[in-house]
Amino acid sequence: MAARTLVAACALILGLCVVTNGVPTDATHAFCKIVWLFGVPCTQVNMAIVTQVKAMGSYKLGPVTAAQIQANHTSAIGQIESVNFTMMATAMSLGCHVEGSSISAFWFSLFDNGTNYCNLHNVIQGSGLTKAPGFVEFTNEWLCLGVGLSACK
Repeated sequence: MAARTLVAACALILGLCVVTNGVPTDATHAFCKIVWLFGVPCTQVNMAIVTQVKAMGSYKLGPVTAAQIQANHTSAIGQIESVNFTMMATAMSLGCHVEGSSISAFWFSLFDNGTNYCNLHNVIQGSGLTKAPGFVEFTNEWLCLGVGLSACK
């Protein structure tokens, strides 16, 4: 029984390191990290995300490269979240692995009822990428505070 618990704990820690690239999150701010897989090239994913961010009035697009998109989201109450999408081609090169993160700027927003999840989800949903071949989303409450409480609009 103890060996099984140890193996499960190691698998969990390894999974968190893979998803977060081994970089610890700042536990004093609300945050969300999501990994998506798409069966389309990263150039197409990048273009869809940039187009959607530009179309959404609450987002301000920052630096954009082939591998990364940075933006800020301002909520209706004036709270600011830093939103980032990092892309890399999958081994088959026809697909794209995307890591998204949204982090609130203020320490008092630790429990945001899924706001940071919705910042990411609304961009991917609005871009139509949820209908792309091979679409898969990976996250959980440990990586995305409030994901279970989110009610994205």
